[in-house]
Amino acid sequence: MKVGYLGPQGTYTQSAVIKHFGVAAEALPLATIDDVFRQVEAADVDYGVVPIENSTEGTVNHTLDMFMDSPLRICGEIELPIRHCLLGKQASLAAVERVVAHPQALAQCRNWLRDNLPAAERVPATSNAEGARRAAGDSATVAIAGAGAADVYGLQIIVDGIEDRPDNTTRFFVIGGEQPDATGDDRTSLLLSTKDTEGAGALYRLLAPLAEDNVNMTRIESRPSRKRKWHYVFFVDIDGHVQDATIARALGHLEQNAGLFRVLGSYPKAVV
Repeated sequence: MKVGYLGPQGTYTQSAVIKHFGVAAEALPLATIDDVFRQVEAADVDYGVVPIENSTEGTVNHTLDMFMDSPLRICGEIELPIRHCLLGKQASLAAVERVVAHPQALAQCRNWLRDNLPAAERVPATSNAEGARRAAGDSATVAIAGAGAADVYGLQIIVDGIEDRPDNTTRFFVIGGEQPDATGDDRTSLLLSTKDTEGAGALYRLLAPLAEDNVNMTRIESRPSRKRKWHYVFFVDIDGHVQDATIARALGHLEQNAGLFRVLGSYPKAVV
């Protein structure tokens, strides 16, 4: 089995691949979220793994936006506890001039950085692994990344566990072409929009069938539709599976109210 993921090697997304698929799967690092979607669409890989949200810093909007044009489905989700390490060639903080990491990692460690490296420059990178690669070539640079990146890039763990919240967790989507069967503990993701002719209360009327059929909505995000200015679509997560009678009935009612209605996937909830 081939699984494409947002690389390079040493990222948390690679750790998510290993958690979900095990070490037997062939994990292929790809440069961008777009590349992961395209490789799965072209059947060059069987599945893709991309980040969708962090418990501290919120949604990865780029992943959401890709679903507006992609035929792929969400076939699974992964939750990965995030433990950030400060990595570098040096063994202490004294010589640190800059910290390089993905903007989300910098944000997730902002309090620790403020208290312990107030004078160090914060440098955003395309990934934490890219930050580790840069730290490997510069003794004045440190990176924020997982412990696995230390082995990949030959760095020391200067400080372990620098995230501001101990419950810091990232959720990932497994994308592919299949629809998993119901397990009894599932989640369904939807892409919706209101009808163009509706005014005040349009979103309320769109989502009313969920409450009427006692379906639990766990998440809602709005994104520009890209069709015209100030027009939005909504990404919604609900508990349950499209094969469940209650969910099927609620979605039938919801579809009647929607201008755009698409089931992105029904899949087992992540094992924490």
